[in-house]
Amino acid sequence: MASGQPVAVVEGVDVDAVAAAVCACPAVVGLVALDGRGTYLPGRRVDGVVVDADAVVVQVRARWGAHVPELAAQVRAAVAPLVAGRQIDVVLADVGDPPDGDGQRPDVG
Repeated sequence: MASGQPVAVVEGVDVDAVAAAVCACPAVVGLVALDGRGTYLPGRRVDGVVVDADAVVVQVRARWGAHVPELAAQVRAAVAPLVAGRQIDVVLADVGDPPDGDGQRPDVG
């Protein structure tokens, strides 16, 4: 069980574990279901993680100021032990808001 949910294994990959590993990366704000992409499970969906026989695709929202090559390296290193040798494709789907002078989100409007 992960977070009170049954373990979600698709093609031999625990998508909840993949999602948690990606979200723990310092350059990642979260996962994004760009164009509705995610893994559909009974009663829920894991946004931004898609598994097939040859690859795992993760779609992320990057932290403002993150360097894309570093972000991709962080995600691949975190996910590699969980995906049974599959290719790991990292899609930068969005970028987080820039902080204002005190590290908080700026007021908009």
